[in-house]
Amino acid sequence: MPEFLRVFLGFGIRLLTACLIVFIYIQIFGIIFSPFFLLGLFLFFFGVPCSIAMLGFAYVLERKHNPWYGPRKLTAEERNILQTGTFRLAGYVAAGEGAVSSEHVAKVKEYMQVLTSDSVRRAELFRAFEEGKAGGYDPEPDCLAIRTAVHDGRVFKHRLVEFLIEVLFADGVMQPGGYSRLASVSFNLKVPTYVMERLIRQAQAIAQFKSFFNAGGFSSQDRFYQSNSGGQNSYVPHNDIVNAYKVIGVPDGSDFETVKKAYHRMMRKYHPDRLQAQGVSEEMMRAYTEKAQNIQQAYDLLKRHLNN
Repeated sequence: MPEFLRVFLGFGIRLLTACLIVFIYIQIFGIIFSPFFLLGLFLFFFGVPCSIAMLGFAYVLERKHNPWYGPRKLTAEERNILQTGTFRLAGYVAAGEGAVSSEHVAKVKEYMQVLTSDSVRRAELFRAFEEGKAGGYDPEPDCLAIRTAVHDGRVFKHRLVEFLIEVLFADGVMQPGGYSRLASVSFNLKVPTYVMERLIRQAQAIAQFKSFFNAGGFSSQDRFYQSNSGGQNSYVPHNDIVNAYKVIGVPDGSDFETVKKAYHRMMRKYHPDRLQAQGVSEEMMRAYTEKAQNIQQAYDLLKRHLNN
């Protein structure tokens, strides 16, 4: 069932229907008494705020009583389907690179450590990765099973695609074969191509941006931009400024107001409370916390560069 339909189950439909009936009744009542102009006019316009109040009442009751409203945690079975399918798909896209490198395997094992400390479970997930690497593996059934397990939840599907992109970029470059398989998986997950492309650009920028900070905030590139804030830290390689814009998700050279709006929009997206409200697991929240930190670093760098 699509995620956006959940909130209309249970009490929701009946309460909204009742509000509509009240609204129509008061409108008709006003028309009936229209010969008494003032009374009819009062009843007619009274129907609008009354209906709004009833809608608010229905919203409160639905949040309180509708078992399908609000955060929806995955069951153990659904979580197993998501995790196992994720690692099979990781093996599938990694094999598209021509040869699965030690960097690909290291990234997969790193994510396993985030998901579980159980060595038996890790072994199961690694076997799933090996199954995906094998020739003849068809990703479509796993994609369909994952979509069903997460109820087509966008945040789960996007995180899965992001992880697959991280695997492909583990050795520093994405090969055409890996890209082709990633596109096939995204299509079967019903993740739009433009979303996949945006996530690729952002992941590539974050990877380069992280190397910039791991090197102490500087790199050996020759082209530097200097902000007006002064001090050694104000000197930033041009390519890292470009990457910072990509991390924030705005065009290169955007003004500070544009950067600020995009930054706040992205930080709301990755805020722990918002993620929890969407039923995201603690493991996924830890992964998104790291991404939020990268976004924060990019914003701070652009803020200094734009002298704000």
